[in-house]
Amino acid sequence: MRLHRILIALLAICIAPSAGAGNGKIPEIGAQVFIEPGQSPEEIDSFFRTLRDCGMTTARIRMFGSHMYHEDGRWDFALYDEAFRAAERYGISLFATLFPPTDELTDVGGFKFPRSRRHLQEIDDYISAVVTHFRDSRALSTWVLQNEPGTGGVRVPETELSREVFDDWLKSRPRSDYDNGYLKADFTQEEFLRYYTTWYLGHIADRVSRLDPVHGRHVNPHQLLSTLPEYDFAAYRRFLTSFGGSFHLSWHFGMFSCEQYPLGVSLMSDILRSGAGDKPFWITELQGGNVTASGSVPYCPTAAHTAQYLWTSIAAGAKGIIFWTLNQRAAALEAGEWGLLDFQRRPSDRLREAGAVAACIRRNSDRLAGMQPATAPVTLLYNVASLRIQRRNADVQPASEAGRRADAAMRSLARAYEAISMSGITPAVEDMERFDWTRSEGRTAVIPNMVSLPSSSWPQIRAFVRNGGRLIVTGLSGFYDENMYCLFMNGFPLADCFGAELSEFKVCGDRFALDNGLTGHLWRGLLAPSTAEVETSCCGDPAAVRNRFGKGEVLWIPSLIELGAENDDEAMAALADFYRRECTQAIEAVPVSFVRPEPRVLMRTMRSGDCLLTLIINKRKETVDIPLRVAGYESPEIIYGGKTVNDHTATLDSDSCMVVLWRKCS
Repeated sequence: MRLHRILIALLAICIAPSAGAGNGKIPEIGAQVFIEPGQSPEEIDSFFRTLRDCGMTTARIRMFGSHMYHEDGRWDFALYDEAFRAAERYGISLFATLFPPTDELTDVGGFKFPRSRRHLQEIDDYISAVVTHFRDSRALSTWVLQNEPGTGGVRVPETELSREVFDDWLKSRPRSDYDNGYLKADFTQEEFLRYYTTWYLGHIADRVSRLDPVHGRHVNPHQLLSTLPEYDFAAYRRFLTSFGGSFHLSWHFGMFSCEQYPLGVSLMSDILRSGAGDKPFWITELQGGNVTASGSVPYCPTAAHTAQYLWTSIAAGAKGIIFWTLNQRAAALEAGEWGLLDFQRRPSDRLREAGAVAACIRRNSDRLAGMQPATAPVTLLYNVASLRIQRRNADVQPASEAGRRADAAMRSLARAYEAISMSGITPAVEDMERFDWTRSEGRTAVIPNMVSLPSSSWPQIRAFVRNGGRLIVTGLSGFYDENMYCLFMNGFPLADCFGAELSEFKVCGDRFALDNGLTGHLWRGLLAPSTAEVETSCCGDPAAVRNRFGKGEVLWIPSLIELGAENDDEAMAALADFYRRECTQAIEAVPVSFVRPEPRVLMRTMRSGDCLLTLIINKRKETVDIPLRVAGYESPEIIYGGKTVNDHTATLDSDSCMVVLWRKCS
């Protein structure tokens, strides 16, 4: 065994380009090749040949244990050997998704946790068999440890194994020193779900890395905006070599209309990139084709949409994008859906467009190599405590009002992201636990309707503002601590920093107007200022205050102004104007932005050395002329899409995108 590991390590020299996803200098594009019994070697060969012919360099394969394992204990890898050999023939690198035996007819996405100790051993046996058999393939790049971890629930299914892990975790569970003497809400099950997910992924990663220390390790969380509390990205960095995510417009984009889908891809990519830290991230699954029975929203991307999602992912820093799927599954659930090929196995318009994007990347590889997203110095902050509490409240009393739903906090963040993006800049998005509060000067942080401000964040917030940071706080932010204790009672702990206390909230209807032109939703907070100056009133009561604290300041608007702008063009325009005024310094810090807020137009910027890339997407129903503010760059060159661009104006047709390269001024 030791000799074999030495040989494997030496083999890494020969296969270094595939020894970890995302190590290439330019983004890769590929697709899932769905392998299933009934396919002939010729069919499998044709799938990989098609990828090669369309300029794609990578593919993902789901390694169905039920296709390989026989009840008599034999393993038959012949079907998947054909796939790996075909990938080798056509120079396609593979993401191999571990998928232990399960009932394909009822378990399309795969189980999330082992059912018992015995089942865990069966999973380990599967991993040993599959990894040992395929680890020497020249095509292998990365092992995907589990398909789409995350249950969308709050509780781990109780088994002998989960009880055993729970008991061990409970003994070593970190205890907080914070105790205000009041009753604490119990989030033990939610915390354990997060821990158990990490434990199981870590178990798989450990077994894979022992058998194959050469190739990468990867996972692809799904339903990202609703399952975030289940993921511990910081812990994953210890055993993953790359991060990923599933972006299915039909399944995962309920917070967005169709014309907002590029915005959703942009936001989720930013969350993934932040979670990945210094590790590369991929879009492991991007919807490739039509759905009929699957998905909560019937949808088939157009060729133009495919290009928009690809370029948005690339401009957000993704090292690769893999479509789900190249070829459709032939039988059972999801049969005939999702594919980039038509039923005659001919490339669809979507696949041809993806190939055109891949060709553009290759043509411009020297200039695109090493490019990184140029985000503005403004950060939208979320925290797990808010997402848990919002869900707990929604479970107690399901409601139709946006502000009372389980996704209210993340929906508010999405609308703030949209409003800021309308100025042509991209805000960063980070978990408050990972945000660098020590970097204050010249930075703006936004806490958009995060109902909890955990006690650990109070000194960090205070220091951030005192040292020169600007903080914008909206909605019900700070209503609770991490234990569901109402912070506005018995003395608000950040009253000195915010310059006010909150006296109460009043229900004011689905939409109501503030005196500064913003629209609130459902509740209006009444403020009692101390050192703060009143910025806005409503019905004669202070509705927004601004407070100088040390070198910085806090703007506090305790009304749901983001949700008040949802699905309302006029209110969203006012929200975009508001954030543009408050983020002027951030806008001026980036090299390219819009002269004015542009509804339904998204721009992302990347830069490297003397080169700048801008992606602009027009989701309006008409051709647009977009005035640009460009500082320090000249000689725009359209490398993809668009109509015309000069130093001051970009012209795009409806539902189209433009990619422009700029040169630094001499």
